[in-house]
Amino acid sequence: MLAMGSSAWVGIILFSLAALCSCFATEVTYDANALIINGERRLIFSGSIHYPRSTVEMWPDIIQKARDGGLDAIESYVFWDRHEPVRREYDFSGNLDFIKFFKLVQEAGLYAILRIGPYVCAEWKYGGFPLWLHNMSGIELRTDNSVYKNEMQIFTTKIVDMVKEANLFASQGGPIILAQIEND
Repeated sequence: MLAMGSSAWVGIILFSLAALCSCFATEVTYDANALIINGERRLIFSGSIHYPRSTVEMWPDIIQKARDGGLDAIESYVFWDRHEPVRREYDFSGNLDFIKFFKLVQEAGLYAILRIGPYVCAEWKYGGFPLWLHNMSGIELRTDNSVYKNEMQIFTTKIVDMVKEANLFASQGGPIILAQIEND
C-alpha cells in the first residue's frame, strides 16, 4: 500500500465530500402547468414563517409543526430594514440569522422559498425598507430609479452571495427551490 501524507488524505476526503454533495443536488424546472422537481411534477404546499418574528430557539418547533401540518415548503421574506438598519452595516445575528433558519428548514426535510424583497408585504413597517433609504437624495422607491436600483442590487447581491456560500440553493443540495425578487 502506498503511504500518503495527511494533506493527501484531506484532499481525498474533501473531493469525496464535494462529489457526495453534488449527488444530492435537486433539479428544479417548470413548464406552463407545473413546477418540476427532479423530473416529477409537483404541487407545493407552502407556508410563511418569518424568522425575525420568533426566537432562534422557537424555530425548530415552528418548522416541525408546519411539516406535521402537511406543508412541504417554508417561505420567508428577507427583511432589509432589520439586516441593514444603517447603510452598509449589516446584522445577521440571533433571530436575523436567516442562513441558520433555512438550514433548519432543510434538516426538517422541507423545501424553502426565499423571498429576498427588497419590498415585503407582510404587515411590516415601511414595507421592510430601511429608513435610511427613504432619506437618500433623488430616490424613488419601487420605480425605475437608478439610486433605488443601485441600493437594491447591493443588498440583494449580498443576500444571494450568502445563500450561495452556504450552499442553500437546490442546485447546490440545499432546500431553496425558488427565489423571488420584489413582492409582486
